[in-house]
Amino acid sequence: MRYFVQLAVLLAAIMLFSAIPQGSVADKADSIRASAAVNISDREANIVIEFQDPSAFARIDFIAASHGLEFSFRSVETGIAVVEHAGIDDSIIAELAAVPGVMQLSSEVKARTTYTPNDPQLSLQWGLDTVNAIQAWDITIGDRSVVVAVLDTGIDWNHPDLAPNIWNDSSGYHGYNFISNNRYPMDDNINSYDENGIWHANTYTYHGTHVAGVVGAATDNSRGIAGISQVRLMAVKVMNDSGEGTDATVASGVRWAVDNGADVVTMSLGVDGPSAALENSILYASSHGVVLIAASGNSGASYISYPAAYPEVISVGAVDNTDRRASWSNFGPGLDLMAPGVQVYSTQGGGDRYQYLSGTSTAAPFVAGVAALMLSMNPVLTPVEISSVLNITATDLSISGYDTSTGWGTVNAFSAVESVSSPRVTITSHPDFVTPNSTYSITWMVSGGDPGNIQSTYLAWGTSSGSLTHLSDPFNGTTWATFTVDNLPALNENGTIYLRVFAQVDGLIYQSELLTIEVHDAPPQGLLAQFFQDVQHFIVDELGVFNFLIILAILIIVPAIAFAMRPKRARIAYEPVQPQARSMANPQTAAYYHPPPPPPPPRFETYIDVVGQDIVPNTVRVVEGTKVVWVNRTWAPPPGVMIKSGTVDQAGEHPDGLFQSGLLIAPGDYWSATFHRSGTYDYYMTGVWKTARIVVHPYSRET
Repeated sequence: MRYFVQLAVLLAAIMLFSAIPQGSVADKADSIRASAAVNISDREANIVIEFQDPSAFARIDFIAASHGLEFSFRSVETGIAVVEHAGIDDSIIAELAAVPGVMQLSSEVKARTTYTPNDPQLSLQWGLDTVNAIQAWDITIGDRSVVVAVLDTGIDWNHPDLAPNIWNDSSGYHGYNFISNNRYPMDDNINSYDENGIWHANTYTYHGTHVAGVVGAATDNSRGIAGISQVRLMAVKVMNDSGEGTDATVASGVRWAVDNGADVVTMSLGVDGPSAALENSILYASSHGVVLIAASGNSGASYISYPAAYPEVISVGAVDNTDRRASWSNFGPGLDLMAPGVQVYSTQGGGDRYQYLSGTSTAAPFVAGVAALMLSMNPVLTPVEISSVLNITATDLSISGYDTSTGWGTVNAFSAVESVSSPRVTITSHPDFVTPNSTYSITWMVSGGDPGNIQSTYLAWGTSSGSLTHLSDPFNGTTWATFTVDNLPALNENGTIYLRVFAQVDGLIYQSELLTIEVHDAPPQGLLAQFFQDVQHFIVDELGVFNFLIILAILIIVPAIAFAMRPKRARIAYEPVQPQARSMANPQTAAYYHPPPPPPPPRFETYIDVVGQDIVPNTVRVVEGTKVVWVNRTWAPPPGVMIKSGTVDQAGEHPDGLFQSGLLIAPGDYWSATFHRSGTYDYYMTGVWKTARIVVHPYSRET
């Protein structure tokens, strides 16, 4: 009997064990083992989940649904699913990692096609690699809604590698010619200088066409080269066929480009000094949201040429293919960026031709092209934002951060474009103020993305920044997109309306900056009327009429009493002095006689000729007050030639800073200085190191 009971107990135990589902044992074993690997490197990215079998995905699906999560991708067959990041916190990540069969959780990483254009001479463009342009093209190659104005010698718009990207207005014109004052800005840069600085007629440099090719030669067209950006090129001719213009032509070109829709203005030129007209045009362009870029200069000096020297302009120096600053590239305070500028290969006018040119003129268009890519990616960027991003993302060349030798470093197209590629919400149109009981409209843009899917975007407003309780109807779409809400109600009385736009793009929430709109009665027309209204408002509404009259009475009575009680002072009688004849026998009379000052010395002027590379005469002798004029008669000097005070020896130049001319560029240039103190003044011509001397003698009337 005892054995029978033991056998029964054994059989019952076997039956009880067999009744337990085998999966439960497996679940317990999985719960004991460690959770799946978690590699979340980007907290803003979606979560990629790798799993072993459909049963694991069923559990993942259940957890996602219970927390209101959505899948942006799932493939049960391959064992990969992607959960959108919105709403995921650490506890949910831990819950997913603990699911049996889940192997790993990681951040989603974007993938893009690798863009390699088929332009046959791409290998000659070493500058593209230097600025990481090819990597930037994987994000965007540019958008034809962006317009870059090339202020130069014009553009040969018939060049087959430029024609696809040439801008034109509604009448078919491609820009403006401020040299001939017509609508034909063709690049006829006939006369030019060779590498030795010798001027040659009929050599056809086509400076503006070369600059245009760097910015935006057609890409992936099986022809020639690839431009930095596929945008539209506006031709603004501000220099003649010898590459010469004035501050007036450049200033007019800037204003015309702004008024005709340019987003970026690039100026591969230099003006001899500051100019009121040019500065005003620069301020005009900046106030209209236009990005300004200019060459730093080619004299190898420690100053930045104008217009690059203006703070609103991005100044660009030149580096060679070893990332070294070119010896002739200007530097110093105000230098912003560097870009390729030595032996840069680009388009040449007069047919399907190409050429190498060097100079900061070829560096500036690299930066202009990158700015155009940034605007193509995010068209609401301001000039300040673009300049800031270009500086922050530049590749350091020497000292970490900013230095006066190379600025912020070499422009980095990929880093700059990637930095502005995220979605952005920007209010683009709104009233400056509204009147009580009126209505108004708000327009905003959702930009950026790859492109991005706008699940929802709406406007929120209220009477305080922390209480935006009113919401517009939601919109959706794809970036870039513009939305408008009309007939928004103003307040019933004076006050302030606070507004902000929200957008959900690819599962993430973005918002605009907070906007405030004042509600008040319409101001009167004119500044004077506004002033009188403000005074009236202060007296009547804030100070009070009675208080104003009291203050006015005090202001009148107190000064009157003080004037009446002032101490009396005795009057002093002055007797006129009778003129007396001056006599050597009566020297006392000389105390009353003050002879007039001697007349100023006469003005003298002398000329020194620059003939070829010679200074004629080599030594001149003048008196104090003489104006010395240097005249370049026939010589076309190489870049960077100027007159500097100082000496030259085998160790190099030793300027003393007493005087310095502007650049000598072409025949007919002249420069002058007036010498007011006697002494010996040594000077030399930079580049060619020819020395000369001016001897200034003291002035006397017997000279």
